[in-house]
Amino acid sequence: MTFRFNIKAGDVILAKPNYQDQVDNYVRPVLVISKSNFHQDSGFFVCAGITTNQTSDKYLIPITSQDTSPRLKEQSQVMCKRIVTIREDAIIKKVCSVTPDFYNRVKAIILTDVLDF
Repeated sequence: MTFRFNIKAGDVILAKPNYQDQVDNYVRPVLVISKSNFHQDSGFFVCAGITTNQTSDKYLIPITSQDTSPRLKEQSQVMCKRIVTIREDAIIKKVCSVTPDFYNRVKAIILTDVLDF
């Protein structure tokens, strides 16, 4: 399968996530959390939503300016409680990548506090 973008786990992309509880289908940032082999085999990307909402919640991880390259333009948080599957054709563009340390923090919360594997 050939993709328009070179996207891997830890990349922040703009996409139309089509959240089930929202009537709009706006373009939103999301953090890719699935493996490249999964993308190539299925054409889908598993992602965690990103919000500019700055409320405090144990499932929200603030993204600092040191957590991405290049930097995100707005203060944001990864929503570990908002995991979505996105088709490749719903991806608009790649925005940046998070650091391995930040990605590991997100992964740890999803694996210990969200999923039961």
